Amino acid sequence: MLGNEPLDSEIPVEYDDLPLEVQDALQIYNTLQDNWDYMGGNYIGKNIHGIRDIFDMNGIDRMDHKTVYDLILHIDRIRAKQIHDSKPKK
Repeated sequence: MLGNEPLDSEIPVEYDDLPLEVQDALQIYNTLQDNWDYMGGNYIGKNIHGIRDIFDMNGIDRMDHKTVYDLILHIDRIRAKQIHDSKPKK
């Protein structure tokens, strides 16, 4: 339509294109409760208590628990950095 073909690197990734472990990690991550330091307004991270039960309820294979857990932690580190970087500097 614009007269040229889009480059693969310019095409956004669709959720369904992600590996199943990443889809599982994102789904579980979004269900976990946020922990905030309400006095300072700082994001502490996700509350992961009972995550094994959440894995079981979502049908995550036991062999994939570590991979999905690591992905959740990685997602949370990225989100925490984004929140921290977006806060106004004092």
